[in-house]
Amino acid sequence: MKNEVRTIFKELPIKRVIHTHHHEDHTGNSAWIERFYSLPQWIHPLGIDKCNHSTKLPFYRAMFWHNRPSFHPKALQEATFETEHHTFQIVHTPGHAEDHIVLVDEEKGICFSGDLYLFHSPTSNFSFESVPELIRSINKVLTYSFEEVYCSHQGYLKHGRKLLVKKRDYLLRLQESVTKAHLEGKSAKEIRKNLLPKNKLFQYISFFENSPTHTVKSIIKEIS
Repeated sequence: MKNEVRTIFKELPIKRVIHTHHHEDHTGNSAWIERFYSLPQWIHPLGIDKCNHSTKLPFYRAMFWHNRPSFHPKALQEATFETEHHTFQIVHTPGHAEDHIVLVDEEKGICFSGDLYLFHSPTSNFSFESVPELIRSINKVLTYSFEEVYCSHQGYLKHGRKLLVKKRDYLLRLQESVTKAHLEGKSAKEIRKNLLPKNKLFQYISFFENSPTHTVKSIIKEIS
């Protein structure tokens, strides 16, 4: 997105930048912004150290998104963030990343969801993700008033709140099924084979860093 980001900075009066989390596909141009624009950038305090160091990504992620140089954002400390036309509630939403946040403007009924939504029925996760944490984070966000969602990967979702509810309900059903099977004595491998048997292309590309096995294990870890 390098060319798109640079075009935006040329065409729009960008004054400040808030990152929803530290992952390279969200902060890959941040060092360039810091170098050429010297604008204040913010991230949740748990993301500061990760941003202060260059990334050392697995091969496939380095091929897709490239390693990110270090940059130096400020730590978000306040519960709200105000601009000329918006007052955003800063909501800490771990699960996808420990420093993940979303921004909600209740007056205008919009939510910038980062990677909290992505898909309404995910079948696999990274090892650093947690299904129970995602459920808690979605529930927390749903206590705020909004209908429209701006998703970092899906774009504008007019009925985004309903899609977040749909994802939450799917994850709850999945969590219940995994928990039941685990309590019956089934192993993570057996549960994955029964509930989430199919591998998708991305699992192979990621050398199974992204896998249904991680989905199952994140749920079992919560109840063990």
